[in-house]
Amino acid sequence: MEKKRNAFEMNIAAIKLMIEQDGLVPGDRIPSERELAERLAISRPSVREALRTLAYLGIIETRHGGGSFLLNRDDHTYIQIIAQFLVTGDSKFEDLAGTLRLLEQSAIAQLDDHTFLEEHLDSDTAFRETLINTVKNDLFERIWRQVNAFYQSFGQGELYTRAEREALLKRS
Repeated sequence: MEKKRNAFEMNIAAIKLMIEQDGLVPGDRIPSERELAERLAISRPSVREALRTLAYLGIIETRHGGGSFLLNRDDHTYIQIIAQFLVTGDSKFEDLAGTLRLLEQSAIAQLDDHTFLEEHLDSDTAFRETLINTVKNDLFERIWRQVNAFYQSFGQGELYTRAEREALLKRS
């Protein structure tokens, strides 16, 4: 399994390097699967898998019947970090949930008045969403939304119990 993952990561790295060496900029079309397979001496299924991952990481966009295009990576750097962490298998669900909790605890610490959150204690989703909507930092909110989306994709349910939500408010 380790050998397969290393080959997978090497394929992604090879495609990213080729993009840089070719001087492609956001909006440019990247070579076809066939051309990538020939240039990099890897199989087309391996190229396809790597391209799907690069799309997931927000590095490229694949348009059905139109090819793959390089996206503006600067807009997605934080997404890339999180997604690569998850895709490479170095992740643990606990780390993801812990990061989300740290972000939310930081948001609560910024509040002067948190009484408005008391009306949302019955719903984990409403409580957390209302909390993040109070943050006046667009990047923080965007990072939280991505981490939360990854958390939700695991289908684990609530991040906090009602008692934990109550305790969060008492601590702040």
